[in-house]
Parts: sequence; C-alpha cells; structure tokens
Amino acid sequence: MLDFFRLVPKKRTVKIKTKNGIIFHNPSGNKKYFFYIGTFIFLIAIGYSCYLYWPLTKSIISYNNHKSLITVGIVETVNKVQVPIEEFSITIPKINAFAKIERNVSPFDKKEYLPILEKEIVAHAKNTSLPGQKNNAVYLFAHSTNQGIQMVRKNSIFYLLGELKNSDQILINYNGEVYKYRVYNQKVVNASEVEYLNYKEEGKEILILQTCWPLGTDWKRLLVFAERI
Repeated sequence: MLDFFRLVPKKRTVKIKTKNGIIFHNPSGNKKYFFYIGTFIFLIAIGYSCYLYWPLTKSIISYNNHKSLITVGIVETVNKVQVPIEEFSITIPKINAFAKIERNVSPFDKKEYLPILEKEIVAHAKNTSLPGQKNNAVYLFAHSTNQGIQMVRKNSIFYLLGELKNSDQILINYNGEVYKYRVYNQKVVNASEVEYLNYKEEGKEILILQTCWPLGTDWKRLLVFAERI
C-alpha cells in the first residue's frame, strides 16, 4: 500500500547465459516529477472529498445513534417529541432533523433561493400552500443543482429523507401551531419534473419534501409525500 505513495525503482527480469536475474533502475527525472505531482493531486482530492462529505457523514452517524437509542427505549417516542419553538420550522423525529423554514421562496430564481439554502434553511416554494390550507401541496426544498458541488455540505440532514417510510411523522410549526403529517409515498423524479409544485389531492392537505438523489448527488430528486393527520 505504501508503494502507491512512494517512488520505487522499476525492475525487469533478464537472462544472463543460463541464469535469470533482475535489474533495477530509477525512473527518469520527468517521471519522478509527474509521479509526485500526481500523488499530490490525489491526496488533495481525497482531502477535499472528506471535507465535502463530512456533514453528510456526521448526519448519518447521528441518525444511526439516534435509531439505536430509540431501539433500546432511551429516546422518547415520536408522539412525545418536543418541537422547538420557531415561527416556521420543520421537525422530523425519525431522522432527528430540525430546520427553520423561509416562506415564499421562488424555486426558479437562484438569486433568491441560494442565499437561503446556503444558511441551511429549508425553503417553502412560492405559490404553494401553507400549513392549514387545502389548495396546492405545501412544498419544501433544501437543495438545488445550482448550489454546485458545495451543496453536499448544506442541509445535509435533509439527505436522510430516504430513510422515511410510510406512517412516519413530520411536524411543522407554523404561527404557534404544530401541524402533524404522516408519510404515505415517495417518488424519485428528474430535476426537470417541476409539475409537483402544483400537486394537490382533493379534500386533503398534502406536504411534499424535496431533496437531491441519490445520496450526496444532484442527479435526480426524491419527493416525500405526507398527509396531514
């Protein structure tokens, strides 16, 4: 393994009369130069990847620890969870997630939503419903392709939405009231499928949470659907 990061002499087998032998020779100056440059770039890439994915890794570790505590009965059940007091916020007990929400953010104007998402605040899509309304769904998003590669470090807790299953609860604190929703569906869609911003079901109050998918990428979108209970 160490030889991968160390310049070692090359060897070749030769035959002298009736005996085999090995000749070692050091790489030339140019080969040495490119080897050290390549090794340096490789180490920088590893370090930068660790830097990018550390928040996501930390969230996964925190989630697994939280799940273990629930299993042994140390953490309170979902129904007893304490919702932090915020004017507009979301709490997802299963993945131990909490975030503030900014109202009426255009999902099509990066100059508007990027400064919000970079503060690790979840955005409520403009022209979608607010809790307590039965028009279009309440649509919340935390990631965007336009955030670039640095998006992996922002709102990493929302990447764990893939852990939610049917019947898991989501709590929205809005104007001093807690609205409870129950997950009933998940969909993976292309980033261009924006019609879900106008999604609704007659007579039901629907919440949709959007994150990037697969985990740690921005190739597609994972949508989590929940109905108010």
